[in-house]
Formats: sequence, C-alpha cells, structure tokens
Amino acid sequence: MNEALLLITERLENRQSLQALMPKRVWDAALDERIAELPLALSTAPQADRPALIALKAGLHLLNESLGASHAYAQEIEDDATGCYWHGIMHRMEGDFSNANYWFRMAGAHPAMQRLQDRAADWVRNGTVLSDVPEGAIRDGLAEIARRTRWNASAFTGLVQLQESGRSAEDARGALEYVQHLELAELFAHTWQAAKHALG
Repeated sequence: MNEALLLITERLENRQSLQALMPKRVWDAALDERIAELPLALSTAPQADRPALIALKAGLHLLNESLGASHAYAQEIEDDATGCYWHGIMHRMEGDFSNANYWFRMAGAHPAMQRLQDRAADWVRNGTVLSDVPEGAIRDGLAEIARRTRWNASAFTGLVQLQESGRSAEDARGALEYVQHLELAELFAHTWQAAKHALG
C-alpha cells in the first residue's frame, strides 16, 4: 500500500474534531494538496479499477472537508454507487439538500448502509444521546434511526437541513455530527477495501 496514502489516512483518522455538517473551509489545506498529489495511477489503471480509485480520492477530500475537490472526483464516477454516495454526502455538506437526496437515490441500497444503520441504531439505543437532545423533530428523527432496519439517507438529510435552518436547538448538532461521522467512517471503510483491491 502506498506510504503517502497511509500517512494521509492516519492524519484524517487522528483528527480531534468531527467533520462539520456544513463545513465553511477545508480542514487542512496542506493535507488537501497531499491528497490531490497521491500517485494512484488513475490514467493507467484498468478500467474496472478506476471507479474505486476515484472514489478513494473523493472520500479523502470529503473527510478533509474539501467539498469542491471531492465533488470533482465524484462527478467522474456518477454511474458508480460508491461515487453516488460520496456525491450525495458532499451536496448535503454544502447545503444542497435536494441534490443530495437525488444522489442518495442513485446510490441505492449501498453496502455501507447496513453497517451504518447497525452502528447508528446501536449508538442511539445504548447511549445517552436522546436525553441530551431537546424534544422536537431532531430528537424524534434520532429515535427513529434506532427503530429502523435500513439506513434512510434522505431522512438523515432532512434532520441536517432542519438543524442548519436554525429552527432547532444547537444542542442537537453534536449528535448529528456523530451520526455523520459514522456514515463517513462506514463509507470510507467500504471505499478503502475496494481501493486496496484495485491497488493490489
């Protein structure tokens, strides 16, 4: 595995703050340059491996809250479920909620969603999150996650939209950021496995 790639992922995994629901700037500009320069041999990779490698770049940039760079890569793989999922999260993070939901529909029942649903439901059921969130639509939405058996990306987008509209208490932001963190972690784990296969 590429040493530069391992150092980048280590830096992202060790960050102390969670990704913002709607980031205002790139988390680490120098890291963004390193991601852009990653030698993944996209031009010489077999056609079947290209989507996994492009999705890896889209995911790394999004974990670094670099929305524009992530978007550029996601647009290259719009017929790939993983690319569509990264594309949807990017649009949600920029506040284009209807476009986010379109890409979530295009991603379909992505393999990362089941593990995400299990983890998010477990966290809501077994944590103190609901008692920390004021009564209202976001608290109800989080409770619904614990009852579902399948991840509903559009429903989560609705919660983020409500939070960002200013019509909900700021006390809910941390809970939503943590669910988003779980989502990013599960999608990146899936992307990483596919890229490792592509990289040999």
